[in-house]
Amino acid sequence: MTREERKTTYEQIRASSSPSPSFYMLVCISTIIAAYGLLAGSTAVVIGAMLVAPLMGPIFGIALGLSNGDNTLLRSALISEFQGIILAISLGFIIGLVPLRPDFGPEIISRTQPTIYDVIIALASGLAGAYAIVHKKISPALPGVAIATALVPPLATCGLCLAAGNYKWALGAFLLFSANLVAIEFAAAAVYGIAGLVKFQQRNGLAILIFLRRFGLSFIILIVMAVFMTQTLVQMVNERTLAEKLKTVISEQVKLKLGASLSELRYEKQGDTLQIMAIVMTPNEFSTNRIADIEKVVRQEVEPNSHLIVRSLISRDADRDGQVYISDAEQHKLNQQLTLNEIQSQTIKIINEELNQIPGALIDNVDIQHGLDENPTIIVEVDTPTAIDPTQVSLMQEKLNDNLEQSVRLIVRSIISQTADDKRYLYQEEIEPLSGDALQFHNKLKAAIEDQLYIQQPAGKLLEFYYGEKGGDLLVLLQVRTPDIMGPDDVMLMEQALQNKIDERIKVIVRCSVGVDASADYYLKGYDENLVQALQ
Repeated sequence: MTREERKTTYEQIRASSSPSPSFYMLVCISTIIAAYGLLAGSTAVVIGAMLVAPLMGPIFGIALGLSNGDNTLLRSALISEFQGIILAISLGFIIGLVPLRPDFGPEIISRTQPTIYDVIIALASGLAGAYAIVHKKISPALPGVAIATALVPPLATCGLCLAAGNYKWALGAFLLFSANLVAIEFAAAAVYGIAGLVKFQQRNGLAILIFLRRFGLSFIILIVMAVFMTQTLVQMVNERTLAEKLKTVISEQVKLKLGASLSELRYEKQGDTLQIMAIVMTPNEFSTNRIADIEKVVRQEVEPNSHLIVRSLISRDADRDGQVYISDAEQHKLNQQLTLNEIQSQTIKIINEELNQIPGALIDNVDIQHGLDENPTIIVEVDTPTAIDPTQVSLMQEKLNDNLEQSVRLIVRSIISQTADDKRYLYQEEIEPLSGDALQFHNKLKAAIEDQLYIQQPAGKLLEFYYGEKGGDLLVLLQVRTPDIMGPDDVMLMEQALQNKIDERIKVIVRCSVGVDASADYYLKGYDENLVQALQ
């Protein structure tokens, strides 16, 4: 470069690095354009903001000031750049606080995850921008350089993310701007030295050492950022590879089920486990066994420590002839189920007709255990006051065979149950009350039992007793509750007392429940069995 060209270029860089009203005005305008372009997801608008942005000028001034040792230029450029950064972030923050702000789209997200590619682009842009400044013939290329570096959009993104409380994204966007700034500064300084705009004095060492002494900090920062962004890039590539591999493997496994397809795939790393949610469109839900098989394939081919959840969205495709995407096996299974439903319906109908003759009998469950290739076995569970005998079952089976036009085996399982209201048991024959000598004997026997029980077990209580003739003996069955178990000797004393007082033929059997009511003073006798009623 000639002396005159160096002077002109120097003055041009100095002018673009100085803080001025026009500089701040352009920062505001470019930030507003960039912020709303980012929110709207418009690439064209964001590009317009890049063209208006004046922040590259002070960066060239910083590079020239450091290269030439011009502290006045360096101070002016740093003030301009710092104030421009604060102004751009603040405006982005204010715009982010405006109500009805849309969700962040790809234009914003892409500027929160800087990679090594951004450092390479910034270095190339810095070289091109500085070269365009020192060579006037290619200065029209400066707008393209401005578009390539994108200084204002990351700052606007940082402000928007701060307003949204997403500090991680805000830090990523500011890191992108910082990488661009350092890379452009470093590249511009190299161009200034090569083009002859700056002469490094070699009195104190080689020119390269002087360059590194002045830009050593910038170089170290650039290397650190490059390493960090390389890790980010590797992580992004790994994430993309994982997503594609998961989608491929799970999609292939899902398609093995006729008519099923993978609709959406979500995954998240929780600790050491990869949690996967696969949303599938399917004619019928995936069984747990099938999900386990898919998970096994995922663990073998993608991630050993993974957990799969399949959300089945039931969807059926049909044409004018009926359902499509249904296999012969599934159709056969569907026909079997329809036939089983018909058998079950006929069974319930016929048995209910027969049970109408048994008061209180109700069907509890019907189970068809065998397939349809052989004669099915039908097991019917019935709640009934009296057991259903084989003759009744045979009649029901004959009616079933006639109605179903096939041979079936009927098994009726009687579950004995009693139904009662507040007066008596329902669906039972009325028992005539005792009277005359029978009532007198009943009361005499009861009194003798209670008297002897009190002698043997003062805190004992007679709960129930039954008696009747059996084999020449008068068998008496007692159910009592006592503090201690009544053994054979106790029963013998009871039996002898009843034989002496009532009848010599009496034989006694005692069912003893250990339990007692007690107060703070003594055992209680004859206390009401229902404690709730006793309190009333």
